Amino acid sequence: MGISDLEAVLFSAAKPISIDVIQDIFKLSKQDSLTLIDHLASDLESHKRGIRVRISAAGVELVSAPESAMYIGHIRKKEDKLSNAAMETLAVIAYKQPITKAEIEEVRGVNSDKVIKQLLSRSLIAELGHKDTVGRPILYGTTDEFLRSTGVTSIDDLHKELDTAESDMSGVSIDSVKGESLIESPNEDGTENI
Repeated sequence: MGISDLEAVLFSAAKPISIDVIQDIFKLSKQDSLTLIDHLASDLESHKRGIRVRISAAGVELVSAPESAMYIGHIRKKEDKLSNAAMETLAVIAYKQPITKAEIEEVRGVNSDKVIKQLLSRSLIAELGHKDTVGRPILYGTTDEFLRSTGVTSIDDLHKELDTAESDMSGVSIDSVKGESLIESPNEDGTENI
């Protein structure tokens, strides 16, 4: 049992594996399991491999190295790409979550029904519950699939990166564009092409 065995297990898994499962598979203590995971992560990074170990609330998994993203993009079909509207909506949800559809539309300035459905169908966002207010609107937030596809370890890390970028933008913030449309021209009926 070594890092190559852990690498094979993580590679074969369809979804993240909990540390408890890794303990069971390799008959290790939690500390020894974490050490094994750390050794694999260090080995992959030090040898400049195209994959990395990612640990999240969902568990441990192998993901592509961020520096390989431009090459991976070549194998993805054009229809797999998200539209600008979907990317914009996803950014608003990631930054403001949990957030309702009405709050998303207030930030974006356009109807977001179709875009939200698209993001739900791709498992990039999920319904997190209902806001405790009149009508009990659905609250949306990002998923582990969102984290996997962006290479971000956690939403907290994303918020730190966004806050740093925001402070570098000389006073421009997401809140400063609240209520303004972030797309150039929605359709006359308030919808947009996704």
